[in-house]
Amino acid sequence: MATKFKPEALEMVIAGVGSGIWDWNFETGEQVWSDRIFEMLGYAPDEFPATFENFMDALVHPDDKALIAIAVRDRLENNIPYNIQIRLKTKDEGYREFTSRGNVRFENGKPKRMVGFLDQVVGKELAIGPGQALQDRAEKQLLEEKLSVIFQYSTDAHLLFDETGIIDCNQAAVNMLRCRNKSELLSIHPAHFSPEYQPDGRKSSEKSAEMDRIAYETGYNRFEWVHRKMDGEEFPVEVTLNPVVIDKKKVLLVVWHDISHRKRAEEAVRRSEAMLSESQQLTHSGSWEADLVTGKNYWSDETFRIFGLEPDSVGPETELFSSMIHPDDIGRYRSSIKEAINNLSPASFDLRIVLPDGMIKYIHAIGKPFQDKTGAVTKLYGAIMDINDQKRTEQELIKAKEEAEMAAVAKSQFLSTMSHEIRTPMNAVIGFTHLLLQQDPKPEQMEYLNILKFSAENLLVLINDILDFSKIEAGKIQFEEVDFNLLSLLENIRSGILNKANEKGILLKLSVKNDVNVTVVGDPVRLGQILTNLVSNAVKFTEQGKVTIAAEVSHRGEDDVTIDFRVEDTGIGIPKDKIEHIFDMFTQATSDTTRKYGGSGLGLTITKKLLELQQSQIHVDSEPGQGSVFYFSLTLKLSEKHLAEQANGVIVNTFSLEGLRLLIVEDNVINVLLMKNFMKQWEVDYDVAENGLIAVEKVQASDYDLVLMDLQMPEMDGYEATAKIRELPDPKFAKLPIIALTASAMMDIKHLAFTVGMNDYISKPFSPAELYSKIASYHRNK
Repeated sequence: MATKFKPEALEMVIAGVGSGIWDWNFETGEQVWSDRIFEMLGYAPDEFPATFENFMDALVHPDDKALIAIAVRDRLENNIPYNIQIRLKTKDEGYREFTSRGNVRFENGKPKRMVGFLDQVVGKELAIGPGQALQDRAEKQLLEEKLSVIFQYSTDAHLLFDETGIIDCNQAAVNMLRCRNKSELLSIHPAHFSPEYQPDGRKSSEKSAEMDRIAYETGYNRFEWVHRKMDGEEFPVEVTLNPVVIDKKKVLLVVWHDISHRKRAEEAVRRSEAMLSESQQLTHSGSWEADLVTGKNYWSDETFRIFGLEPDSVGPETELFSSMIHPDDIGRYRSSIKEAINNLSPASFDLRIVLPDGMIKYIHAIGKPFQDKTGAVTKLYGAIMDINDQKRTEQELIKAKEEAEMAAVAKSQFLSTMSHEIRTPMNAVIGFTHLLLQQDPKPEQMEYLNILKFSAENLLVLINDILDFSKIEAGKIQFEEVDFNLLSLLENIRSGILNKANEKGILLKLSVKNDVNVTVVGDPVRLGQILTNLVSNAVKFTEQGKVTIAAEVSHRGEDDVTIDFRVEDTGIGIPKDKIEHIFDMFTQATSDTTRKYGGSGLGLTITKKLLELQQSQIHVDSEPGQGSVFYFSLTLKLSEKHLAEQANGVIVNTFSLEGLRLLIVEDNVINVLLMKNFMKQWEVDYDVAENGLIAVEKVQASDYDLVLMDLQMPEMDGYEATAKIRELPDPKFAKLPIIALTASAMMDIKHLAFTVGMNDYISKPFSPAELYSKIASYHRNK
């Protein structure tokens, strides 16, 4: 079915309708009248030019001209229907009353044309007689009153202009221009109320003349203008010009509608849009909206740029958009959108898109469903972000992390291997030195053996420092939770360093109160390492005077105690500008310190790290030439056991472990020889297995009370051998004590040993006291 009438059909309708039809083009000012209008007025079509100016000047009753101007303006500006009764002059019958109705078509917010009807009011011939003249005066008076109310009480400024200036205005104009009164406003030329130039750069005087000319030619003109108040403030208005006749004189009815608020709102919108656009460009993010009903998409400019497309007023069709999603990600996209719609919840996901040039880009999309009044989801809207650089950085970081982890593993493996290779011969050197010292050597031999023992122990300290620092660096330090007596630990530390202090002729003093004689729970090895580092340094850097080890209880709670430790010396001291650097690795106070005193420069670094891992901090006060004080506080749990009588002194060969049957599983001949000597001293009955395979056989053949199991051996290592022993059917093998004996110091060896079923752990090189203590503890528990 056709949706439009053909022109000939419309002409037939117009010819058959009793009303006259008129068409007014605002751009050209021209009007088109139907033949019926000419017929009602008594004119031939070629006898009267159809223009608004001719219509107003020759046909409209003088008292109705203002009414038409106001009615047209109200229709254009306030959307008030144009439906008025006016008096028009016919050719032969004088004035007759007509009804005029019309509608306006707008384009881009501006009036384009106005079309309407003209109907004659039946029985309203207006031949003027004495009675009619009286009636006309009454109607005229009423009309004037209505127009006066509109003119005076409108919130818009109404002014009447002629060639001399402003001839009248309403109070709204006085207020708008901030004049003192109406007289002041009427005394000022209109040009005074405009700046020299308008926003488009044209002079106000020239542009205003053009606007007036258009109004006179077309009968109406509306435009925006910038006016100026009496105090100089400029403000925007919408101006409407209507030519009218007052007292047989043509003037302009000027209406100013203040649009300051609208302009501010428009500026705020423009600013917001500009800021949004700028922020989207800076953050590489764009906004979008998808209409699920029409299938149309709406994108911001930045969204187009992210997708490698030229910005447009609307987004691409959904099918085109879907085709740009990477084939491997289309399923995730559809499921995310479906879930958002079904659950009425926001969706957030990463996607890869394929740009027109074939490049693959990562984006992050956020979408939210919109429901209409019925609850149906009709739209999706949200944002996308270009995360290509972020993804590339993430991939580089992942790669760098993997490389770093591989390097750390390689480093750990290297240190573990080096630890084993170095500690194994060190175990023999230190162990046999202990044995030789117990064989009543000659005096000169005693001196050499002591030097050998001292050098070996110093070398072991250096090895331990390097390995401990590597373990701290890798985050693999674990603190034990065992019972120990604090006073006994301090006495043992003093005793262990006393010989070195005596050799230098300095006093090594232990200053404690009775409340330090307390049994606590913690890691005595690590605390001993911290204090030994500090005391050894104090003795090393002190040539005369004394070194004091002090400890006191600063706070005692129901289940814990806080101890303040302090190591003070009268040594060389530390310059103030070097204090903050002495805890850096491989760093000492001065360049000649290493040459003169030796050391790795790791002791204080390890001390600081070990304290930080226990939520403590080390502090130092020092004066060059006067000495140094290192101090820290440590909170430890109180033990439920009383271990004050236990000491960690050197075990001598008078302690017998007679009756204990033990299996030594070790492939290193020197280590076997060393342990054989200790076993003989302690009267232990022992056997030797060269590898794990032999150990499994011997355990089944003999009844052992304890197994010392090396971890790294040929044929079968200690882990596998322990696992096989635990799997043997007899229940006694599940309870057989197995102590790991290894030179490894890295890669969580202790944790792995416990995992396969070992009971304890001794690290080489071990002290005879530590080995005896471990064996004796299991002997007592038989």
